Amino acid sequence: MRILADVDTGIDDACALLYLCGLPDVEVVGVTTTSGNTTAHQAALNTLAVLDIAGRPDVEVAVGQPMPLVRPLVTTPETHGPGGIGYAQLPDLTQRLSSRPWLELWREALQDRPGETTLLVTGPMTNLATALEQIPDLPELVAGIVVMGGCFWHLGNTTPTAEWNTWCDPDAASRVLRVFDGFDADRLPILCATETTERIEYTPQLLDALLTACGAAPLGLHAEAPRTTLHSSTGSRPLDLLSDALRFYFEFHHDYDQGYVAHLHDLFAAQVAAGRARIATEVTVVDVETTSDLLRGTTVRDDRGIWGRQHNARVVVQNHPGEVFKEFADALVTVSGQSG
Repeated sequence: MRILADVDTGIDDACALLYLCGLPDVEVVGVTTTSGNTTAHQAALNTLAVLDIAGRPDVEVAVGQPMPLVRPLVTTPETHGPGGIGYAQLPDLTQRLSSRPWLELWREALQDRPGETTLLVTGPMTNLATALEQIPDLPELVAGIVVMGGCFWHLGNTTPTAEWNTWCDPDAASRVLRVFDGFDADRLPILCATETTERIEYTPQLLDALLTACGAAPLGLHAEAPRTTLHSSTGSRPLDLLSDALRFYFEFHHDYDQGYVAHLHDLFAAQVAAGRARIATEVTVVDVETTSDLLRGTTVRDDRGIWGRQHNARVVVQNHPGEVFKEFADALVTVSGQSG
């Protein structure tokens, strides 16, 4: 299993990367970044640090498109913290950023091993839309494409109807989906929308169970505890990163009346890309609203063929959060043991 990841590394992207690093049979062939949770440049620095902490300093990281295709850039420091990873303390690895263009990394990864690499996109689809123009045979070169984005029969997490990634760059999302009109079902991108990703509701109890499994002391985090920016000291760099990032994420979700929890959207998408998530999908037609300010980024399904268009996506409609959490814990035990 080879995965090329395209991320906007905030907290849940970091969890996804830590998870992938804990899978001995998965090769992360490279990571590129886009602007979303934070800027593409900051996301790349965050990614380098996460990979380094997880014991994978060898993975190439390249900065992708700095801006959405059409819109001004908006980021979310209130959600992921000023640097994108909550309270986590990260090393500055600027010197390790790839010197080559991100698109060159994509070309090499896909053309050298055609049909063997799964593309995982956990941020806005800016890079993917650009790559589809610059590498027209990309759909034939990938083993598959898994995207975290959209919401259909679920409230939006950015506007009443829109999920963050599709709201951030709706033009890119719409262009990507239109490319796949009429492809065979098994070649269509898989969309992990909030109907399923917000079920991946991580709790302080799950974090404490993971810490205990790794031989670290539980933190006992809860909503009423005094807030602090002090850093964790679990004895493991990956667990310190995870604990400090999730503490910020718990607080954010609590402050926005969602409970003292963390929605790990991108972790679930990473498990789908790695073939480790038990899911059900539906083949349908999806498009994204790009012209209305009121409904910007809203993803719409046409299950009845009203538009007269051919299927262009597989939408995940069923998942199993308990299995996702166990899979994550097993991978993090591995990462913690490898990295110390």
